[in-house]
Amino acid sequence: MVQRTVSQEVDRLARKRARMAPMLAVIYFAQQVAFFNSPHGERLVDQFRIGAWAALSAVLLAGLATGGFWLRKPELRAMLNDELSRAHRADSLRVGFILAMITGIVLYVADSAVAISDREAIHLIVSVGIGAALIRFGMLERRDGHEG
Repeated sequence: MVQRTVSQEVDRLARKRARMAPMLAVIYFAQQVAFFNSPHGERLVDQFRIGAWAALSAVLLAGLATGGFWLRKPELRAMLNDELSRAHRADSLRVGFILAMITGIVLYVADSAVAISDREAIHLIVSVGIGAALIRFGMLERRDGHEG
C-alpha cells in the first residue's frame, strides 16, 4: 500500500468531499420523495423511517456546520477546514437558511389551498434547507478546485 503525506491525504479527502456533497443531496432528496409518496401511519416502520430522516438530517447538518471528518486526525481536520472551506460552508448554510425560510413562507401562505400536516411542513422546511446547503457547498467546492 502506498503511504500518502498529510498534504496528499488532505487533497484526496477535499476532492472526495466536493464529489460527495451533491451526491448526498441526491440521496437525501430521494429519501424525501419516498417519504411523501407513501402513506403515513403509526406503524413501527413509519416511526423508523421518520427517525432515519431525523438522524440523517442531524448528521448532514452537523457535517455542514463543523466540516465533518470527525474520525480523522485533528491536524488533518484542521487542514481540511481551511479558510476557503469555512467560507463555502458559511455561504451554503446561508443559502440553506434562506431557502428554508422561503419554504416556510410559501407553506404558510398556501395553507388554505393545500392540505399539509404540521409534520409534513416541518419535514419540507428542514429538507429544503439542508438539501440546498449540501448542493451549494458541493458547487462551491467543485468550482474552487477541490474536485480534482
